[in-house]
Amino acid sequence: MKKNKTVYILLLILLTTQFVIADDWYGEKGGYYEVYDVDDNKILFKIAREVSKDDQYLSGDNKMYKVVKTNKQNQTAYAKFVEDILLPEIDEEILSNIRLTLQDESNMSSILAQAKEDDKNKRKVGIYATHTSESFIPSDGEESTEGKGGILKVAEKLRRGFESNGVKAIFDDTPHDPHDAGAYKRSRRTALQIIRKQQPTALIDVHRDAVPAEEYLTEIDGKPAAKVRLVVGRRNQNFKANEDMAKNIKAVADKMYPEMIKDVFYGKGDYNQDLTPRALLTEVGTYKHMRERSEETAGYLSEVITIALFGDVFKKDGGPAATGGGDAAKQIKLNKPSSQSSKGAGAGILGILAVAIIGGAGFLFLSSGGVEEWRAKISNFKQEFTNFLGRSRGKK
Repeated sequence: MKKNKTVYILLLILLTTQFVIADDWYGEKGGYYEVYDVDDNKILFKIAREVSKDDQYLSGDNKMYKVVKTNKQNQTAYAKFVEDILLPEIDEEILSNIRLTLQDESNMSSILAQAKEDDKNKRKVGIYATHTSESFIPSDGEESTEGKGGILKVAEKLRRGFESNGVKAIFDDTPHDPHDAGAYKRSRRTALQIIRKQQPTALIDVHRDAVPAEEYLTEIDGKPAAKVRLVVGRRNQNFKANEDMAKNIKAVADKMYPEMIKDVFYGKGDYNQDLTPRALLTEVGTYKHMRERSEETAGYLSEVITIALFGDVFKKDGGPAATGGGDAAKQIKLNKPSSQSSKGAGAGILGILAVAIIGGAGFLFLSSGGVEEWRAKISNFKQEFTNFLGRSRGKK
């Protein structure tokens, strides 16, 4: 019994003590970074997130840039062009058939209904919002509404879109206020609950940006809508799988709704994407335009993600990122509890956890912003550990 309790404590340490590294930017309201091309000094993009050296940026026309220097005093950064990126190749015939079905029946349910029962059970998406207070000024009257921000309505529209397309969608609207440096730590618990209880194929964190409205304004099928920025965390063990998912989504969107995906930002945080190989952060519009634009986009975005995950539209020889539908589900396993017996596994688990903790601590110290950030994280750990012990004693 004591051995099991020790294992649980160590697991709690790994799961609740997240090594968050500059996951967001909390400067003055209305502030944002402007990132320029270092070669011609033309602006590449604006973003209300921390921009750090070595962050990357995939533009709407699929050009990859790497940030080479930043100035935190005036929130500017410079990036250098690296290469043109080829997105996963799509089977045009399959996509054309799906698009005809969408035109006739307005959703994909009939297509997905033909899949095997096992495949149906895998069609599950988890949705949450780290910054639950995020709102849209023209529609909500303010940029932030604690506990019930307009972003929750956008996430709910995304959920309904998935459901109409034959995908089970779980939306957890647990609040994670305030919008501060601890928000991702609080939302991590929500994400873990979704994964543990539902074991979704993919996990989506819904946000809105805080840059000028014109950065995100667009039309989709002739309707006022908002562009979407995909955000991938660079520092987690699932980076490649999460990047592949983002590229797959962009590849489908570029064919179906070319004005939808604005770009992909690779930030130095992990955004809780270390929890599962298919995790994504979406910025659906920005706070200075009508919320209804983002809600409109959410419906189309659910179609695109459904096709990218379950539509089997990628050519099989298109490389690692070109796997879709059932094939990808077989290749990428979610982080879920093992069904095998744990008898005799205690010592092995303890050894692995010990290595993970020591290695993680070393990585944390080397990659953190300095001694103060290290102390803050140790303080967070102590608080979590004390709370856990208190709960354990209370159950005796």
